[in-house]
Amino acid sequence: MSDGPFTTVSYSQPGTGDLSLDLFRPEINSRHCAVLIFHGGGWRAGAKETVHHQAAALAAEGFTGVAVQYRLLDTAPWPAQLADTRDALSWVRANAAELCIDPARVVAQGHSAGAHLALMVGTIAKEERPAAIVAYYPATGFYAAEPPKPGGAEAPPARPSLELDAQGRIPSWMLFPPGTDDAELTAASPILLADAAFPPTILFHATRDSVIGPEASIALHRRLSSLGVPADLHVYAARDHGFDLAPSMLAATVRATKSFLERTVTNRPELDEEADQFSFLRLLQTQAG
Repeated sequence: MSDGPFTTVSYSQPGTGDLSLDLFRPEINSRHCAVLIFHGGGWRAGAKETVHHQAAALAAEGFTGVAVQYRLLDTAPWPAQLADTRDALSWVRANAAELCIDPARVVAQGHSAGAHLALMVGTIAKEERPAAIVAYYPATGFYAAEPPKPGGAEAPPARPSLELDAQGRIPSWMLFPPGTDDAELTAASPILLADAAFPPTILFHATRDSVIGPEASIALHRRLSSLGVPADLHVYAARDHGFDLAPSMLAATVRATKSFLERTVTNRPELDEEADQFSFLRLLQTQAG
């Protein structure tokens, strides 16, 4: 699937073969900001082409949309996927002049498993972190759990199909082999690794998500807010996992993303000034005066 013209380039050459990304460039009104998009698929499936609709929609709003290929688990075990994510960020920054972007305006966006990758690059060395993160129905962390036995007689629950713990984390067997210790699970859990320097983050989830319940994003938003990290949370009623594939929801979420990135990346100084001007206390002082 593709939406509009794009250019495919190789960004990394691990031993398993070249990795590429698809560049969707804005035709007009460039914001000099790149949004790297990581697809979902449970770390085992999926392809960069499945997020072309997102990349094209962002390009139409003046962003450079970048659909990224990364290694799946049948090719390389974790943390190869995180290494690929970091390599993609590095490639875009190194080629910022040619792409007509500001290297300080590189954003990570992901969907489901890809959202986990986007969130994970918010926990790496501060100088490597993206300017902001856009996370759709993310996996936010892992707790130790044995994989379900094949051929079980019980029908899967209606929602969520993955049982979340009190922190909104998913079972470890989704990404890790049995017996993985808690330290390794913590090292792959953004909700546990987040700090006060975590990038500004916008979260999208749906109330009827049949894969990862909205409690995951709610818990992460609470955590980021407690750290003082700018964070938006959008929860959509009567929608399911992957809801942004619907044209109306794609339009709604891209509008929200545009607003968030203007406030936190591309237009931050003037919009911070506007927020101060129209703050409740400032309005009270104006009325009192």
